[in-house]
Amino acid sequence: MTRPRRQPLQLERITTGSDRLDRILAGGIPRYSVVFVAGLPGTGKTILSEQALFANARLGRTGLYLSTISEPPIKVLRFLQEMTFFDPGLFGSKVIYGDLGGPLRTEGPAGLVSRLDQLVRDNRPEVVVIDSFKALRDAIPDPLAFREFTSDLAIRLSAWEVTSLLLGEYSAEDVREGPEFAIADGIIYLYGTEEAEKQKRFLRVMKMRGTSYYSGEHYFRIGVDGITVYPRMLAEAVGAYAVPGNRIGSAVEGLSAMLGGGLFASTSTLLSGPTGTGKSLVALSFLVDAARSGQPGLLVSFEESPDQLIRNSAPFGWELDRLIQRKLLDIFHVSPSELNVDQHAFDIQDRVEKLGAKLVVIDSISAFEAAVPNLAKYQSFLWAITDYFKRKGVSVILTAEGRGPFEALEISARNISFLSDNIIFLRYVEIGAEIKRVIGVLKTRGSHHDRALRELVIDPPRLAVGAPLTQVGMLGTTVRERGSPDPVEAGDG
Repeated sequence: MTRPRRQPLQLERITTGSDRLDRILAGGIPRYSVVFVAGLPGTGKTILSEQALFANARLGRTGLYLSTISEPPIKVLRFLQEMTFFDPGLFGSKVIYGDLGGPLRTEGPAGLVSRLDQLVRDNRPEVVVIDSFKALRDAIPDPLAFREFTSDLAIRLSAWEVTSLLLGEYSAEDVREGPEFAIADGIIYLYGTEEAEKQKRFLRVMKMRGTSYYSGEHYFRIGVDGITVYPRMLAEAVGAYAVPGNRIGSAVEGLSAMLGGGLFASTSTLLSGPTGTGKSLVALSFLVDAARSGQPGLLVSFEESPDQLIRNSAPFGWELDRLIQRKLLDIFHVSPSELNVDQHAFDIQDRVEKLGAKLVVIDSISAFEAAVPNLAKYQSFLWAITDYFKRKGVSVILTAEGRGPFEALEISARNISFLSDNIIFLRYVEIGAEIKRVIGVLKTRGSHHDRALRELVIDPPRLAVGAPLTQVGMLGTTVRERGSPDPVEAGDG
């Protein structure tokens, strides 16, 4: 007789007070674990622990916040009252504050442990925060005595069946070498980067015993709501994209036909060209056509505000303001100087979800280049965001700034054309004594497309693809991508 397979035990979790951090931890901190929250002063350790205490208190779990020889509880509380997660009704009943610094100074480590034992017996907490644990190492200078102390404390924490957060002003080197980390079931490391304009904060889960977690660097902000985490974008390694059969047309006369009937839905498109060639108008034309057919779309603009876009597109009869009022179009304008890509990715996802958008246009991805100077991270971010939307059945159009108007044609400055199912390029050419805008289709994956170079006519109220050009100046039609030594020839992809 075959015995039934035993189901693995489901780890109980406690919340960190941040839904997104819980998601990074696959549901929260495993119950009864010993977790170090480490980082230099000012990185957000105390706020994160307080946020966790009050979130768990709302779920009926008693928590202890115990200071050693760092900031006294009264000072912590003075600033804590400004936070939205602070609840005076829970203070003193479900979130209880105590001091371990006095017993440590007067009676040494044994006095601290005795006081901690008494507080746990009296209050029966489920969550215990000790702030700062690093101060205990400084107070017990004998390395052997400190190891014995941390080992004894770990045994007691386990016997008490509490989940403990041990805070400390640790550097990354301390985390690697500190003897106290031998007792850690988990390590959450908080750190910041100093930039000319502002500080950016990040966290990294370095260890979490008995559970999976989302590794890597995650951006977070500190505000009146506490810590808000923006997990890094990650492209899925497996799984299929949504493959609907419908196409997305353009309000540019003749462009849908040039694309063999339009862009396939749930694909990514790169729209490239130098300044002034009409990239924003062409990208917007897809949103307008989709909205007119009842498919909502989102425009992420780094250069023009909603009022500017409404005004500049009015001569073509697009009436963007009416589309916005009917919830068929949303325009999300962000200044590139304030851009953080991890936060921005979540903002875009939220807007797409609320609108039910089927098309996202990002105009232009050149703004991301300054925000993400690291090439590998830049490519990974764009890959992740296009991957995310394609799996959701949402089409993506990215505009990219090419070289100057009369230089050799460049599709992208940082080798990102591999992300695209479709590539449309715009450029200037000299024909006789005239300068004309030209549009061409380099690739439409899985579809036939017009291979001719055609004039792009921008003559309000007309916006149209013109006849094929019969002669092209000395610029030719060879296409290069910066960093690539080989020409890219036009084709179906």
